[in-house]
Amino acid sequence: MEAAALYLRFKENLATVIGILNSPLELRSMPYNTSLPLEVNLLADVLRLHGLEFSSTTPGAKRVQDFQQWYLQNEEKVNEVMHRVLEDKKAYMRTATGVVLQKEMLYRRLEYFKETAHTLQVMMAQQKLHSPKHFNYPFLNA
Repeated sequence: MEAAALYLRFKENLATVIGILNSPLELRSMPYNTSLPLEVNLLADVLRLHGLEFSSTTPGAKRVQDFQQWYLQNEEKVNEVMHRVLEDKKAYMRTATGVVLQKEMLYRRLEYFKETAHTLQVMMAQQKLHSPKHFNYPFLNA
């Protein structure tokens, strides 16, 4: 998906993720409680470089809800920053693992939220269709 489309659908993808996290869908065996807050932190790092400050000490997936509330309050500014970053092909940022392009960092975060929203939607659809739970087959663990 093109970068512009990812940023334009970010609000919808974020709402989908939050909605499903608040649903009765069983996610305890999934990594979302850990990965979502990390992705929010990485996205906030990019935005922080452009003067937008998001901070939350809420643990786990609840941090994503805090981010959504903050995003909705600052939506116009956030979208403006996202647009600028995606247009800039030379801006970089330092991370714990080295130097990366801001555009690449933002693109990966937006892509993550798109993929997570899609995966969670599929899981919800399977649950609504009463799909059988996956079984632990002994021959698969051999």
